[in-house]
Amino acid sequence: MRKIIISFCILLAALSLKAQSISGIRIDGGNTPILVYFGGNQMCMPTTTCFVANLKSGYYTIEVYSTRFSRPGERVWKGERLYKDYVYFNGIGVTEIMVDGRDEIRPDNRPGRPGHGGHRPNYDPYDRVMNNQLFNTFLNNVKKEPFKDDRMTLINTALASSDFTSSQCLQLTKLYTFDDDRMEIMKMMYPRIVDKEAFFTVIATLTFSSNKDEMNEFVQSYGRR
Repeated sequence: MRKIIISFCILLAALSLKAQSISGIRIDGGNTPILVYFGGNQMCMPTTTCFVANLKSGYYTIEVYSTRFSRPGERVWKGERLYKDYVYFNGIGVTEIMVDGRDEIRPDNRPGRPGHGGHRPNYDPYDRVMNNQLFNTFLNNVKKEPFKDDRMTLINTALASSDFTSSQCLQLTKLYTFDDDRMEIMKMMYPRIVDKEAFFTVIATLTFSSNKDEMNEFVQSYGRR
């Protein structure tokens, strides 16, 4: 009997430890049914709260859309986007994201209505740009990486899900002294720059005229593709 009690206590302790080790990101839509996407992948069916568990540490592009609860066999409706951000998760504990409730949102797919056919009537080219607060965090994380390859990996990861401005690109190139390193970042980022008309300000920071010519040729060649 004593062995049974001891075994039971050990089992309870193990279960308790396992429960404490649960980590992830929890998205709360309040009273609004939501769809949650991580990096473009849908993570849940229509729900008011979505918990994505056991995530590795790193950055995640999280998008939340309004929806409605669907009946069996009914196609899930994806409505207006309520939230988008590039979120860093440290791999420990639970990160809470509260999405403002939009209870008044209802699906309206009638022809002629704004947004019908999946197009937003007033598309903003800056819509995917990393916001300033998040960029400052991102820039600091890049600065902390001691090796060039690790920095480039971090930048490439961000480019997979966010756009940038010429000013943001300039701040990243300033982390390097030599033109070759700066040009590598410029070429990586240029396709995802939203204000390409201002990119000349980034090129102007290069030291040598030959390198400026090379970058100008790169930009012109990209525009002809």
